[in-house]
Amino acid sequence: MVTRWGKADGKLKGKAELRRHFSKGLALMPNIHFTLEEILLSPNGYAVLYSRENGNRVLDAVELDDTGLAVKITAYYLHQ
Repeated sequence: MVTRWGKADGKLKGKAELRRHFSKGLALMPNIHFTLEEILLSPNGYAVLYSRENGNRVLDAVELDDTGLAVKITAYYLHQ
């Protein structure tokens, strides 16, 4: 987020920023492909481990509120 959007904290907030982020990403990588490796569960969320067509491995950790809606998502990237 820091590089793409110039946000020092790396955080996107709201549906509009998220939509813009994914739209730009899909425009840059129209042949993007994800391979699911694992889904990990916790009482208040879940994490998805996947790999991309470019060799990157990513873990997206999702925190849910009491109604089951995502309130925080943190992406972790394996640096090689």
